[in-house]
Amino acid sequence: MKGKFKTFLKLGILFAIVCCIILTPGYLKVRSLKKEISQIQEEIKRLQKENESLQIEIEKLENDPFTIEKKAREKLGMVKEGEFKFRFE
Repeated sequence: MKGKFKTFLKLGILFAIVCCIILTPGYLKVRSLKKEISQIQEEIKRLQKENESLQIEIEKLENDPFTIEKKAREKLGMVKEGEFKFRFE
C-alpha cells in the first residue's frame, strides 16, 4: 500500500512538473499578448480622439471664414489690403 502511494505521489509530482514546464511558456505568451492588446487599444482610443479633433478642424477650415482667415494670417503671413505686417525679432 505504501509503495503504491509513493509511486502515485511521485507520478503526480512528475506530472505537475511536466505540466508547469509545458504550460508556463504558453501562459507567459498569453500574458504578453494581453498586455500588447491593451496597449494597442489605448493607442486606438488616442488616435480616434485625434481623428475627431482633426475632422473638426477640417470642417472649420472648409466652412468658417474666420478660421480660414486666422490660419492664413498665422501660417502664411497674409494681411488684408491696407494692413501692415510687423515682424519683431
